[in-house]
Amino acid sequence: MMGVIDSAGQTQTGHVRHDNEDSYLMRGPLFMVADGVGGAAAGEIASTMCAEAFAEIDLIRRNGPQALRDAIGTANRRIFDRASGDPGLAGMGTTVTAALVDRSGRIDLANVGDSRAYLLRDDSLQRISEDHSVVAELVAAGQITEAEAAVHPQRNVITRVLGSEPTVQVDLFSIEPQPDDLLLLCSDGLTDMVSEDEVASVMAEGGSCEQLVRRLIRSALAGGGEDNVTAIAFRMGETDEADSTAAVRTILTVDPDLEPDDDDQRTPVNWRRVLLRSAIAVLVIAALGAGAVLGLRESHFVGANESTGRIEVYQGVPIDLFAGIKLYHAVYASPVTYASLDPETRKELFDHRLRSLDSARQAVRRIEEGSP
Repeated sequence: MMGVIDSAGQTQTGHVRHDNEDSYLMRGPLFMVADGVGGAAAGEIASTMCAEAFAEIDLIRRNGPQALRDAIGTANRRIFDRASGDPGLAGMGTTVTAALVDRSGRIDLANVGDSRAYLLRDDSLQRISEDHSVVAELVAAGQITEAEAAVHPQRNVITRVLGSEPTVQVDLFSIEPQPDDLLLLCSDGLTDMVSEDEVASVMAEGGSCEQLVRRLIRSALAGGGEDNVTAIAFRMGETDEADSTAAVRTILTVDPDLEPDDDDQRTPVNWRRVLLRSAIAVLVIAALGAGAVLGLRESHFVGANESTGRIEVYQGVPIDLFAGIKLYHAVYASPVTYASLDPETRKELFDHRLRSLDSARQAVRRIEEGSP
C-alpha cells in the first residue's frame, strides 16, 4: 500500500526576527505548519495553540477531511476566545497548512492563510494550496503583477486567519499519491525568500527529506532570512500496512536551532539575491510613473497593518526595499480590520492605486460608515 516512507521538519528564526512565531507538528501520518500573527508573544501563542489542537486528532479512527476541519475549528475557537479575554493578545491569529495521509494512502490537505503546500511529481513542482492574502487577490484580479506582488507592502497581509472571527472558512482538497511523490508544507518565510523555481530545483536534487529541508531553509536564510522559516517534507512510496509510519518521526516544536554542518557554521546572506530584489523594486517604481510625478509626499495608498489587522492610509509608494527600507509610512489607522471585509470590498480598497490624501481618506471613510 501507499504510505509515508520518509519525512523531516525544521524551523528557524531567521536573520531579522527575535522570536519564532512558527510552529509545526509531525505526528505519524499527520503534518502541520502554522505561522502566528499579531506580535511576537501573541503570534507564538496562536500557532502553538493550533499545533496543540492538531495533536489531539485521533489517528486510529481518523476521517481525513473531517479530522482536519474539526482541528482547525477547535483551534480557531480557542484562539478567538483567548484573544477576546485578554486585551494583551487582541488581534492574534495564525495561518495553518496541514496534511493527513489516509489509511488508503490518499493525502487530505487543509489550508487557511498563506502558508503553502507543494507537490513535486516527476520533477515538476505544483502549488496545491491557494494563498488567502491581499496580494494574491490583487494578482488574481489583474491589478498587480507577480513582480509587484514580490515587493508590495501588503504581501504578508492575510485575508483569512485562525482566531480573528468565531468561525473560519477552510480550504480542503485531496491528492491520490504516486510512488516517489514529494510533499512540502512551509510558512511564507520560505516562499518570500526563495522563488518557486529555486524550490523546485532544490527538491529535485534528491537525498533524504532531512537533507532537503536543510537545503530549503539555508536557501531562505541566504535570500535574506527576513522572517521565521519553517518547512516539512514527506515522501510517499510503497510500504507494509503494519509499518506504514515507521519512518515518520513525531515532533512538536516551536523554535529548534538549525544545526549547521561541520563545514558550514554560518549561513551567509546571498547579496546577489538581495540586490536583485532591490532592482525589481526600482523597476516597479519606474513602472508606477504617475507616482514618480506626484512624489512621495503627495502620493498615498490604502493598505493594512499585518500586525494589528487594521486598515491604514500610507504616505509614499507601496514598495519595500531590502534591509527593511520602506518607501511609505502610515498616516491614519482605521478601527476597521481588513479581515472583516468581503473579497470584493478588499479588491476595491486595496487596488494598488496611488491617491491624494483626501481620496484615500474618503475611500476608508466609506468603509467605516458601512461597518457595524
